[in-house]
Amino acid sequence: MIIEKVRVLGLLCLLLALAGNTLMATEPPKTKGIDPALFDKECKPCQDFYQYANGTWLQETEIPAEEGRYGMFNLVRDRNLAILQDILEEAAKKSDHPRGSLKQLVGDFYSSGMDTKRLNKLGIEPLKPYLADVDALKSKADLTAFIANSHALGRDYVFGFFGNSDFNDSKKQIAYTIQAGLGLPERDYYTKKDEESVALREKYVAHVARMLQKIGYDAAAAKAGAKTVLAMETTLAEASLTAVELRNPATWYNYKTLAEADAATPNFSWTAYFKTLGLAETQGFSLAHPKFFAAMDKMLAERPLNDWKTYLKWHSVNGAADFLDDDTRQANFDFFKKTLRGVQAQKPRYKQVIEATNAALGESVGQLFVARAFPPEAKARMMTMIENLRGSLHKRLDRLDWMSEETRKLALVKVKSFKPKIGYPDRWRDQSDMKIRRDSFLANALAGIAHNRKYDLGKINKPTDNNEWEMLPQVVNAYYNPLQNEIVFPAGILQPPFFDMEAHDADNYGAIGAVIGHELMHGFDDSGSQFDAEGNFKNWWTADDRQRFEARTAKLVEQYNQYEPIEGAHVNGQLTLGENIADLGGLIISFEALQGALASQPKVKVEGFTPEQRFFLSWAQAWRGKYRDETLKLRLKTDPHSPGQYRANGPLTNMETFSKAFGCQKGDPMHRTAETRVVIW
Repeated sequence: MIIEKVRVLGLLCLLLALAGNTLMATEPPKTKGIDPALFDKECKPCQDFYQYANGTWLQETEIPAEEGRYGMFNLVRDRNLAILQDILEEAAKKSDHPRGSLKQLVGDFYSSGMDTKRLNKLGIEPLKPYLADVDALKSKADLTAFIANSHALGRDYVFGFFGNSDFNDSKKQIAYTIQAGLGLPERDYYTKKDEESVALREKYVAHVARMLQKIGYDAAAAKAGAKTVLAMETTLAEASLTAVELRNPATWYNYKTLAEADAATPNFSWTAYFKTLGLAETQGFSLAHPKFFAAMDKMLAERPLNDWKTYLKWHSVNGAADFLDDDTRQANFDFFKKTLRGVQAQKPRYKQVIEATNAALGESVGQLFVARAFPPEAKARMMTMIENLRGSLHKRLDRLDWMSEETRKLALVKVKSFKPKIGYPDRWRDQSDMKIRRDSFLANALAGIAHNRKYDLGKINKPTDNNEWEMLPQVVNAYYNPLQNEIVFPAGILQPPFFDMEAHDADNYGAIGAVIGHELMHGFDDSGSQFDAEGNFKNWWTADDRQRFEARTAKLVEQYNQYEPIEGAHVNGQLTLGENIADLGGLIISFEALQGALASQPKVKVEGFTPEQRFFLSWAQAWRGKYRDETLKLRLKTDPHSPGQYRANGPLTNMETFSKAFGCQKGDPMHRTAETRVVIW
């Protein structure tokens, strides 16, 4: 596609999506850590703790028209956006910043996106040269060369490409090629035969036809072309793995030499592909998802060239739509946000352009953000909490009754080996050579993805740089990277209420402490536990221990399968297993770390609550949120995270410490007996 909409790395790194905050005088007010005004005092904590902690908020809050989901995370993200808006608008006021300077890059990019008058005057003109490149294809050889040349510039048609550590040797970087090429969210949208899925595909075909007409197809050709697109994408989808299958790390690693890969796809030369990417020295790579590439290869042989041209043009306009005129952006919004997610209105223009600027110039924006929003003392406080939680995890593993000494020894080595990264990179990327100008939003976006692809290509077949970050400092998120055994906490999430230098310890441990614990526990979930302390995909378990682990996690799958947020639509306990393991284990070790922090302090109530109660209230209020039905249905199919109410309540029902804190008894919905309680770590 012309614009890369989602970074592939998130599929390998186990991510926790949260939210962040800023420190500007003009920003929205800080969100409180625990706000009693949100409580539903008619609901008892042991009946439904999520409702108790958030009931008034849930009743009184309306989802903004621009959102499919709205909650505390959105509030904090908006505070981050406020500081970013201030930074970018200040930079955009001047057009004479030195070329290549941070302010020139971000200011000119932001200005090009905010100039809607120019964009509306141009219409689809900025896209026409790229459509002409597709029209110029005369043969299948031209087609495969076009795909390779596009990938070299970061425009990933048909399949995905990225570089990352070798699963078998994390100290070196190799290339990965993966299934992709779909317009709908994932394979099941093409394969399911129920009435709702069929109706959605009909709407998708109508949308594709609408977009093809915008780029010059007449009505009849657009309708026929849209059906061709659906047929081609359906073939790719049927050969793709499901969202659950993709959670297995083994499905990402299928190392082949170039000769072996060329033999597997006789109609697509990987030798020529890597030469085009400037990686002629490549000896081998991971040709992940071989069934997908077999289907792609067959399509290259059997599908007429004109079908491929239609497919490529659709993905070109689809990827570029948000960088063109209002009418094209609205058409894209109408299907992908309104129809798919139930969102009623587009985000304010400045929010859209901030997102685009981050995508192209993330670390340049990040340097300016960090200078404004992340004081050095926060980093030291975070490191103390991380070490406290690491110690808590070590103690739990030390006394775990179901794990053998052989496995325990290696588990403790992994705990000791966790590498924390806090706030922002020690070394910033140099983006000064990027050609950014004020008169072309699309050209700037393409320059950004080309620059980022060139940077990524430069790492392949080289030693792994352990200082690399795979997430921007202004992002409200955190992640665990199993290939480096590292836990990473950007400055964007290290803000109130998740992390507040002035808050009570219980508030911080229930929020950012649980986030730290969550990321630590990803190293021991069903996926991350398959990587050793060095980040290699290597079994370090005894067979008996692995069997005991899987028996315990199966109970967690069963628990979450019972949750039904919409009638007839359940949480997929297998899809969400990794996140559910991390939530449960993270809360447990954070609670124990809090007890250590409180050991030398008098235990007093604050605002009528004990520290233990505040810990759980902080956790539950962090997950408050409301969903539009369409958004929730989509997330149940594609999101490895459970909906917020189950992230809040689900782990607590398995924690005896929660029941003790609030006096829950047998028979209460929030209390599980020792026989039914899920205990893993």
